[in-house]
Amino acid sequence: MKQTSYLLVILLFSLLTTSCMKDEEFMLTESIFIEDPYYPGLPIYSEWGYNTFGAYIDRTPFVSTSSELPVKIYVNSDTLHFILRGKMNGQVAVLTFSIKGYAPTDYFGLTALDSTLINLKDPGRSATLKTGNITTQLNIIEGEIFFQRVQRLYLDEEPTRTILSGYFQLKTFLDGEPTAISNGRFDLGVGYGNFFNF
Repeated sequence: MKQTSYLLVILLFSLLTTSCMKDEEFMLTESIFIEDPYYPGLPIYSEWGYNTFGAYIDRTPFVSTSSELPVKIYVNSDTLHFILRGKMNGQVAVLTFSIKGYAPTDYFGLTALDSTLINLKDPGRSATLKTGNITTQLNIIEGEIFFQRVQRLYLDEEPTRTILSGYFQLKTFLDGEPTAISNGRFDLGVGYGNFFNF
């Protein structure tokens, strides 16, 4: 009888531990949106892995949502593609930065971007904006993306994801008119489910 009781206690403990680990992992992928009091409609800048981003496209907020995975990164050959997926005017929008010369093999290799300022006018840099079913290759007048802080996140002393925090801005043309994407900021967790290398 005692052996059965011990086995039940061990089984219950194992189930609770596994459940808690899954809950913690899920919580790390959720978005926490705290509005910036100085830039209405945009999230505050943070470095805590809040899984949010935002920018103004002219005066319209383009922001992450809790229903969309806010970031995906894929590396193809020698180019890193940094994909921000959110909403603008209630419509799904995707902004993609392509950066040649950065090719980490896994999401922990993203720490090489820490404190890196990338001029989007340099050769091998490009950006696209997709709204609805229309994808526009952006003709960049000027712009930059700054990975201010890139850090590894540990859970129970095990590395689980990489947090990328920073800023972006650029000037381009949309529908034939000069357009500014301004006050861009991001605080995003990248792990197994949103990093791809092929």
